[in-house]
Amino acid sequence: MEKSEIMSEAQEAVLPKRKRVRTAAKAKTGTSRQPSKGELLSLLWIAKALLCANSVEAALRSVAEGLPGLRPDAILLISHSDRGDSCFYLDMPDGGSCLELNHRMCSEVRKLVGSGTHPLPLQAFTLDNGSHVAAPFSHDVNGGYIVLRWQVPPELTVQQHALAFLPRIAELAGVRLSTLLGQLHREEEVEEQYHAFAATQTRHMEELRVSEHEKVEARELAAQDELTGLQNRRGFLAKSEQCLLIARRQDLACAVIFADVDGLKLINDLQGHAAGDELIRDAAYIFNSAFRHADVVGRVGGDEFAAFTFDNATPRAIVERIREKIAQFNAGRKGGLTMSLSIGVINCDIHSEETLSEYLVRADEEMYRHKRQRGRAPH
Repeated sequence: MEKSEIMSEAQEAVLPKRKRVRTAAKAKTGTSRQPSKGELLSLLWIAKALLCANSVEAALRSVAEGLPGLRPDAILLISHSDRGDSCFYLDMPDGGSCLELNHRMCSEVRKLVGSGTHPLPLQAFTLDNGSHVAAPFSHDVNGGYIVLRWQVPPELTVQQHALAFLPRIAELAGVRLSTLLGQLHREEEVEEQYHAFAATQTRHMEELRVSEHEKVEARELAAQDELTGLQNRRGFLAKSEQCLLIARRQDLACAVIFADVDGLKLINDLQGHAAGDELIRDAAYIFNSAFRHADVVGRVGGDEFAAFTFDNATPRAIVERIREKIAQFNAGRKGGLTMSLSIGVINCDIHSEETLSEYLVRADEEMYRHKRQRGRAPH
């Protein structure tokens, strides 16, 4: 096969039609030496390998494997886009690669080109005292360069060989490398967009979680009695109704307890409402301490408390437990008023259709019955 035929095959494999015309015109000018047969075979091999490359790294490795005796320490692909200069660096001995924006070599090449001292288009030039040989891609490629790098400047014959051979590689590889680099940038942009979307989604979920938490706190505060910290009447009824449904579904024993603070009106009249509020807080503490965490305890009136308990004890046993708490509290007080509660207990019939409000009324009536039996008039 003639040299010109091999070169033609290599060019036609990777160059668009308009570039083939320009290349043919340049070949007639005779401004550069004709490549050797070995170089033409290398170009043909690189051209075919570039067609199979599916990444910038694979394309540069194809170029590296096709270099005839140049043996650079690294190959750099420099390209310009709206995001700035980028430099893909392929380390030949280690086989490592990286893509870095605004690499030092990008600015060095741009500076030399901008100075007006660089050679004619499509011709190679040296940098760093010959340790780098760079060749621009064709005009159809957006400001790209391919660069061979040696850690120590090679012999002059190697530099001259690279200066003569690299422009042909740049012309063959330019379109393909630029396309692959553009694809890489698009993939990076998609990944950045994905991460931005994921961050936004995470932020929205956190805002939603905080919002829901605030709503729960607001509902809890709305159902809480400010003076005692217990459930207010609305909160007590709502939670106790749910507990009654659970008891009926699971066949659990339960009871409703109603308690009234004895003598609160007299204390308010004689000692003021501050003393009365202190008495209510003490009564709330004692009453609440007689029940478990799963039970519902609330302040349902000015001096009235109620509890819903999952307790299978008899009403008498429940009342005695509360009175023991009151006795312990009074024993610890030195002087002042003692605590007294009138209590009514109703065990719920989970097989009946009686509502929680009806049980609460019955417990209230039972409390007043006990109050009258103890000789205390209602407030």
